[in-house]
Amino acid sequence: MAVDYRRALEAGELEPVLAAWHRGGEARRRLIKLLAPQAIRWGERLVEGAEESRRLAAALLGAWPGGPEPALELLRALAADPDHRTRELAARAAGELLARRFPEVYPTLGVWRGDPEPGVRRAVALAVGAGARPQRLDWAAPLLELLEPLLVDRTPEVRTALGPRVLARELFSVYPDDTFEYLVHWSTSHDPQVLWHVAMGLSGPPAARRVRRSLILLRRLALDERRYVLGAVAAALRRLGSLAPDPVLSEL
Repeated sequence: MAVDYRRALEAGELEPVLAAWHRGGEARRRLIKLLAPQAIRWGERLVEGAEESRRLAAALLGAWPGGPEPALELLRALAADPDHRTRELAARAAGELLARRFPEVYPTLGVWRGDPEPGVRRAVALAVGAGARPQRLDWAAPLLELLEPLLVDRTPEVRTALGPRVLARELFSVYPDDTFEYLVHWSTSHDPQVLWHVAMGLSGPPAARRVRRSLILLRRLALDERRYVLGAVAAALRRLGSLAPDPVLSEL
């Protein structure tokens, strides 16, 4: 028997909704599609619940078809949630909204960069990675510039998401030429955290497909004598060596 989700919402009955969410797979996808037009009302109800309720709220808000402001307000709180999975889902949802409503969502993510909660700042980086689209080459520079102020953020939550993940794998895959150009530009910084991100940005499969140019840039970074930067260069070389062993070994 089909669940009347509208009636469930009005009655405050979360059990049938959470049961469909727990089933995962097609049941979960159908649930999100059915509830999307009421995502804000459901989200306001679910964010007050237990862990699985908050996870569902985050996933559901990414499917909200209306103006993004109310969804982003709820997602900002979920991006700082104690539960790691909820934070990840909230960041992905913000990326989905960014991909659909770029001009409206982009300024809000710019504000989030200065949020005191590291989870919210981390969500900016992850949302950029999730929202990037290869058919929208005009988004490449704005997205990379959105990330630029986060390059100096030493908070572990932000640092580990930005360089090794968003730059090295997501943006470099979607916008390879633009990302490499920005990495070259950022490599002129004197800030060790920025240089750390440049090195980590050269540690993934996209850099291995441009291994000669990546090695030239890593060689330049290796001239820096600070251990923090040299450690990042060494880590990037190890990862590149596992992906493209012959060119890397010839440089060592």
